[in-house]
Amino acid sequence: MKKRRIYWVSIVIVTVLLASFSVAPAEQAKDKPIELIFYWMLGKETLQYKGFQIMMKGIEERTKGRVKFKFFCCGSMGSDLESMEAMRMGSIDMRCMGVGTYARYHRPIDMIVMPFVFRDYDHVYKFVTSPLWYEITRGLEKSNIKPITNFNAGFRDIANNKRPVNSVSDVAGFKIRVPMISSWVTTWKAFGASPVAMKYTELYMALKTGVIDAQENGPNNFKDAKLYEVQKYFSYIKYAWLGPLLSMNMDKWNSLPKDIQQIIMEEAQKGAKWTFEMGEKMNDDALRWMEKEKGLIVNWNPDRESFRKASEKAYEGFRKKSWYDQAIIDQIRAIK
Repeated sequence: MKKRRIYWVSIVIVTVLLASFSVAPAEQAKDKPIELIFYWMLGKETLQYKGFQIMMKGIEERTKGRVKFKFFCCGSMGSDLESMEAMRMGSIDMRCMGVGTYARYHRPIDMIVMPFVFRDYDHVYKFVTSPLWYEITRGLEKSNIKPITNFNAGFRDIANNKRPVNSVSDVAGFKIRVPMISSWVTTWKAFGASPVAMKYTELYMALKTGVIDAQENGPNNFKDAKLYEVQKYFSYIKYAWLGPLLSMNMDKWNSLPKDIQQIIMEEAQKGAKWTFEMGEKMNDDALRWMEKEKGLIVNWNPDRESFRKASEKAYEGFRKKSWYDQAIIDQIRAIK
């Protein structure tokens, strides 16, 4: 009887020990913060970076340390396309880059960056917070990309080294760098220029060495990249909008608890909203600073209508594409 009692006591002790060994790692894993590797290719002087800070701080505080960010920037993890593939494969968790660049994974996204589809910042913000935005971007999920929200970068303009630009006829013959977005290549051809799709990381040197004459970008990003060092003329044409889309590896997103997913969505929206509230002022301030301190010659009010009319030729080509949907363009433009 005594031996039997000792046997069962031994079984209980072993069972408790095994349970403690199996539970302890699980408890440790539960207590360990979820680390999110977040990459932004541009610099820390950008409008978007300040929005990211709002978002990351909000997420870390609201999750009480359950989520921690490891933030990388400034080209340290490769170009837009290289880092996007890294995110899709899972070595980067979160990525933010120009929404048009995502069109290679879901072509209807090209409709967001059509020339002159938006009237102003308020129009853009109402669109990116609408169900229509998700209707267009959700196709990314098939490529293991979870769209979260759009931050603001402002409208796109043109800078060059050859001559002042007032109307569309002034860009004729320009060798202009554009992001690797096919609809913009088509648009600049319609404007009469010779567009060259080129990585952003190659832009500064290409301008400095004269490989290209011009580039299109917003004032804040233009200032952040110090392009005023290699460009003389800037024209505020505001021909298209390109905000960076915040996204996450879909598998990583699905692995997160529902409450953390909700917090990420809500805090991302707060950071994005701030970029819309401050975007126009920060872009105008950046342009004034470059004009005053760096001698950039700025045309604040060019003939934008000439560019809009010329863009109609580009739309003739867009309408022939399988991904183009005139009804969606009409819905975007109709947002009040």
